[in-house]
Amino acid sequence: MRTKVLADPEAVAVAAADLFAAVVTARPHAVLALPTGRTAIPFYDELARRHAADQIHLGEALAFNLDELMLPAEHPASFASFMRRHAWERIGLDPARCDIPRAVSDYEAECRRYDRSLAAAGRLDVAVLGVGADGHIAYNLPGPLESSTHVVELPDDLAERLAAPPEWRPLRAITMGLGPVLGARLVLLMATGESKAAAVRALVEGPEDDRWPCSLLRDHPELEVVIDRAAARDCPSLTETVVAGEGPR
Repeated sequence: MRTKVLADPEAVAVAAADLFAAVVTARPHAVLALPTGRTAIPFYDELARRHAADQIHLGEALAFNLDELMLPAEHPASFASFMRRHAWERIGLDPARCDIPRAVSDYEAECRRYDRSLAAAGRLDVAVLGVGADGHIAYNLPGPLESSTHVVELPDDLAERLAAPPEWRPLRAITMGLGPVLGARLVLLMATGESKAAAVRALVEGPEDDRWPCSLLRDHPELEVVIDRAAARDCPSLTETVVAGEGPR
């Protein structure tokens, strides 16, 4: 595990984009796992800036979303809508080479389809992750974890934060399992804000515990953890990390 503690979410986005760009430059046909969520927005903004400046080229990459809500793809709260607003074509991806789970009636069949697509693409080159305050990665929630794509029911408070309409509750999601994530050549995890401090502590200080799904990443051979000061708050072992442009804290 390599950790970087930076001043703020914008610095986290730049550092994460640097790591991501190194992968896709070395592997133009890279297979990517991509997140949604507030932490990802500055990251996608930075990638969009680099794409506009002709500094990053993703047209030959394959992209898989980590998860999708069981909402119609055109619903503004769906993750497909999020990716259209913040990522995909905006960062230079070919929409025909972007896959995301679909909200269809036969959820089990869709899970199998997604796993087949992942298998056909081969090993992920980079899995870009955020982390939930409870330590979830993708929508692998605390508790017994699954390695393949599966359906989960989201807690009501999470559904409310996602602005899911009442008629779609209880809200369900299809999520990539831990198998492809743990099998990625590089796992790149971003966390910002004090709400993520407990999850970061579980990841950095361990032990592995399925009550904190992020902790199961800690022994990955190529794990980059890029966080801001607020997310590092509960980790004394990180207090001396060099912050970009400032020297030791």
